[in-house]
Amino acid sequence: MPADADHSGYFALRDQLLGPLRTTVLTSDQLCEAGRLIYGDPYGLSLLGVPAPEMTANGITLLGRTAIECSVDSCVIPVVDTLAALQAVTAPEGPDTANPLIVDLFCGSGNFGHHLGQRLSRPVHASEFDSTVYNITRKNLDRVKSEVQLHLLDYRDLLDRLPARSTHDTYVVEPPWGPAFTAHGLDLTRTSPPVPEILDDIRRSRNGLLCHIVIKTSDQIAHNSLARSFTRARHLTTITPDPLLPYGTNMNFHLYELNS
Repeated sequence: MPADADHSGYFALRDQLLGPLRTTVLTSDQLCEAGRLIYGDPYGLSLLGVPAPEMTANGITLLGRTAIECSVDSCVIPVVDTLAALQAVTAPEGPDTANPLIVDLFCGSGNFGHHLGQRLSRPVHASEFDSTVYNITRKNLDRVKSEVQLHLLDYRDLLDRLPARSTHDTYVVEPPWGPAFTAHGLDLTRTSPPVPEILDDIRRSRNGLLCHIVIKTSDQIAHNSLARSFTRARHLTTITPDPLLPYGTNMNFHLYELNS
């Protein structure tokens, strides 16, 4: 999509998906239109290995909010591959190095956890607190025979159930943005809950053992909130998909090593 393209259709769609269509199951035509306006092609909206034009026939359903909030296959797979390469060259430490955790704390569509589990051949625990999203995601994961263990829980309750295993334990952090998505960019101190609070909760669950964090942001960060949130962490790398939308609305994916 050219940089000078008219993006009015995208913004109108976003308002619909986060407004009146937020909890509506989208039709096949709506899914394809979302793919076209957000990713430049209906096939760009692809989750769990199933693109938008094939979702309905394969029994995959999405709510309006999920279609706009999700991390699609083309974005997730390079992040997962990068994480796998990083972990392949470091020896894990901890009480159970043979069985590292993968934890998707605000899983939404479940796509991140699904691809992490497949790529790393590890079990995945995922939490989703919205019962409507949970029920649809559970059905979608079952349709593709995903081994993600999805829990209808607050993320803190899931953390309480999962003591640290190794320094290769990996947490996906994608809380709802809501008012954090401002005209000045994404303010990670205003997500629901705030990212610094989530990181503190993860630290408390780990008894001092390092771990890896994956977090998605927009390409414009407000008030230096990414660096401020991760002051006690080491930045490993950032993966930036090819931009399609106006500055401030495209995605970046960051990998960190979280310290105690």
